[in-house]
Amino acid sequence: MPLRDLPTESTAAAALLRTEEVRHRRTLRRTRWPGATLACLAAGAALSVLVPGPASTDCYLWRATTQPVDGRGAALALPIAMIAVILADRLTADSFRHRQQVRGWAAVALAVITGTAWIGLAGQGRSGCSTSPAVIGTVVCGTLAAAVSAYWAIRTQVPPPVLTNLTEERSDEPLNQSELRAIFLKLISQAELSTRSALVPIVTGTLSALLLFSTVLSWRELIDPVSIGPAGAEAGLARAQLWDLPYASTWALAIAGTAVATLAAAVFTLVRPASLVLRTAAIATGALTVTGVLAALMRLPARLQDGVGYRPGLGAWLALTLGVLLLLVGLTTAALSVRRRARGWAWRLGVVLVAGLLAAAAGLVVPAAAAPEYKPQVTAGVPYRLLDLHGGQLVDRLGMRVAIGTSDPLDSIAGTLDGTPGEWLLGRTGSEGSTVFEYRDGIALPRVALSHGVTPPALLGVTDNKLVMLAGGAAEKRWAILAVPLNLVAADVSLSHTNPDGTLYVTPGIDIYATGVGPALTHRNADRSIVVWGSNSTWQIPANQLRTGLDLKQFVIAPGPGAPGNSVSSGPDGTTAWRTSRTGLALLRPGGKPQQVTGVAPAGCLLSSDAASSSLTVEAFAVDVRGNLWLGGSSPTTVLTPDGLLRQLPGPVSQVESMEARADGSVLLGVSPGGGDQVVEISDAAASASSYPVLPQPEPRCDRRKAASGSTPYKATLMPAVPLADPPVTAVGVTGKATSGTYTQLALDSHGKLVRLAVPNAAHVWAPDGQGGVWWAVSGQGEPATEVAVHVVAGKVTVLRDPKEAAPNQRGEFAAAAGDRLVTAIGSNLYNFYGPGQRVNRVKIGGTLRQSGLVQLGSGEVAMVIDEQMLLADSTGKTTKLFGGDATGWPISSTTTPDRWTTDGSWFTGPDGKIWGYDGSSLTRIDGPGRATVIAGPTQGVPQAADEVTVIGPHLYFELGHDTITLDPLR
Repeated sequence: MPLRDLPTESTAAAALLRTEEVRHRRTLRRTRWPGATLACLAAGAALSVLVPGPASTDCYLWRATTQPVDGRGAALALPIAMIAVILADRLTADSFRHRQQVRGWAAVALAVITGTAWIGLAGQGRSGCSTSPAVIGTVVCGTLAAAVSAYWAIRTQVPPPVLTNLTEERSDEPLNQSELRAIFLKLISQAELSTRSALVPIVTGTLSALLLFSTVLSWRELIDPVSIGPAGAEAGLARAQLWDLPYASTWALAIAGTAVATLAAAVFTLVRPASLVLRTAAIATGALTVTGVLAALMRLPARLQDGVGYRPGLGAWLALTLGVLLLLVGLTTAALSVRRRARGWAWRLGVVLVAGLLAAAAGLVVPAAAAPEYKPQVTAGVPYRLLDLHGGQLVDRLGMRVAIGTSDPLDSIAGTLDGTPGEWLLGRTGSEGSTVFEYRDGIALPRVALSHGVTPPALLGVTDNKLVMLAGGAAEKRWAILAVPLNLVAADVSLSHTNPDGTLYVTPGIDIYATGVGPALTHRNADRSIVVWGSNSTWQIPANQLRTGLDLKQFVIAPGPGAPGNSVSSGPDGTTAWRTSRTGLALLRPGGKPQQVTGVAPAGCLLSSDAASSSLTVEAFAVDVRGNLWLGGSSPTTVLTPDGLLRQLPGPVSQVESMEARADGSVLLGVSPGGGDQVVEISDAAASASSYPVLPQPEPRCDRRKAASGSTPYKATLMPAVPLADPPVTAVGVTGKATSGTYTQLALDSHGKLVRLAVPNAAHVWAPDGQGGVWWAVSGQGEPATEVAVHVVAGKVTVLRDPKEAAPNQRGEFAAAAGDRLVTAIGSNLYNFYGPGQRVNRVKIGGTLRQSGLVQLGSGEVAMVIDEQMLLADSTGKTTKLFGGDATGWPISSTTTPDRWTTDGSWFTGPDGKIWGYDGSSLTRIDGPGRATVIAGPTQGVPQAADEVTVIGPHLYFELGHDTITLDPLR
């Protein structure tokens, strides 16, 4: 208003008073720093809610979990309550008294909500949840917000007078025209500033807060036509939030950061003008969101013909809408600023444009939803991680989680049986159901849902648009090799029903190749064959001969002792490896003789160039396309090359549970580092194995390349299957039928025939008596409780009862027998000597007894391996040292002193009544203190790496896997 329009000084004074009132009201409505702090704390609380808790506690505050999370509601309500406090403060800005009450009650409400959340989260018994970053961040933000609100309510608000500096010395004198003009212009500029609209920062802050909220909604949905039910294809819809997508973790942080910055700028603009910062943040957030969402939508994989694919979820569409609105708000305010030609408009326009371009570029680069699969730089022979199952779950690049339901990782990954490219996964999706996924370009696409019952199937591969798998295979239950068409939506492979003609029922369309009775296990070979082994047979079936009505008898394989019923691996060149026992492994090369590879080295032998002299337990093995034998287990992974040298894989890989050699020359290792399953691939394994470093030479005491040989030749004979028989008495020796356990013992029945006598389930310990009978010990009935020893020989039964009361929780640990004598180790360095007759004597001998280190002699003396020494004890407890003493000893056949001889191996009473030992390679007899004789070795026919040795009369029976070999001396 021009000064000439002011007719009088009274009118000018009225204008000044009105301006003063406007200034006063603006001062009352000012939010100042507590409001901005509260807004930032609200954003911090919202981000804390989004942080997932430890996976082991399943503590998520923003989504459903398998366990209820107390305090979840209060934690979710906390950021909303903070925003509500800011809005309520703005609504009561014209009344200072009401405003103080709102702030005071807000402090109380925020404290109550924070306390409720903390009590619920900390008092539920999950320690990892109460100390997770989500809980700590939520509680800290809530506590600070309550403190800020309390300070906000009690602070004194004194609006400063506007005209103090201008009229403090001339308040009694009338103002002239020039002074009135200066004061009026200054007040008019302040009035214009105070009446500026706050709509833009409020709208911008609201949009940024909603954008931040959209990240917890579903950004990707999996269309799953495999699911069946009333909802059809949508029944099993799987959704993933932006924070759950591995490829978008950086994108999620970028969107959250820019959204929070925009929200903070909007709040700060309400307190103090900062339009440039608000415009820049709004345009950057909008450009990043719009460009990123559109780029992700264009890069989503194409949908397959069967309807399987991905589509954007609610969160993506909401974020795209909010990003467009933010972009429009920022561009509109920037355009208005340019139109007004305010000072520095060109510089401001440049800042806004640069921010938008940088955010658009980030949106194109960061969310690479379908970028090329990561191909690491692979050094020759060095393995790299093919699949990380995250302790049993595969998470693909789009966040799809495939639960692995089997203990063997390689049971859940298979290729095509004809060697063409392709990977297929078998993932557990329920307690009795699984789904077959096609895995390509880092994405797991579900194909067929399987209902399999308690026992999950093993996926063997894909051929002719069919899934080949081994279904069933549990103990004493049916199993079958099935071909399931890929065009089936769901298939029943549980084998729990039969057709009227007695055949197994499966879903129509499934082909049954072969059937059998369990147990049954399987794996694939590098020569494109499938191996299935059960309790007594092993079948090796070429992949190109899998067809309906398969005759398994044509594919029985038995390369050597221990093979029937054990795993076998072979390569295209004819190299074959098989298990001979639980720890033994044999190898047969074309034109050569079988050689024992593992299971014969004494304990404490380090890995060396000679596999037979290396003390390693083989959990998995495989023969590749060039005849290399790969060995894996708790020791570092090694490979036995055709030159006979053991080489170690570069970059040691241990804890291998499964292994597969493929036809393309690669080898897959299923490893479990720290309890998490991984599949490691060696892409050029066959070609690079010969270049691996050779392990050092074995120590002299471990060198088994020159195995000790004795002077007694033996004849080894593979016996036919030994029948199973039940004992004629109960566990306590009363005529009747005992409840059989899982263990058996070779013995002679009443007709003198060799049988596997089922050991009663109640037996603590048992031992053969060397004459075809079996002893066992159980806890007697009645008060006081005593130990009862039962001797069954040729259908006759003898029962001996320990007259002394058994100690609390007394259980036998080890036992040995010879004829009518028995010794049992009952713990606490105590031993019970039984027989002959009804005599029972309890003896105490100090030291730690080793397993398989107890020998009962016919004379009544007992040999014991105690603390690395072989001792001879009598019924009075007096002991005599025979040999040993060092923790890492030398073989008995060595020229070292008896104090350094090893006590490793199995010890028993030999056919001549003396102490005999078997170390996995040779038979040794102890003739007295410091005197030993090597009876026979591998060259005399002694089997290597047997699981157990049983003496019955003059015969020695070696059990190798499911085979029984008898050893008889040649005369």
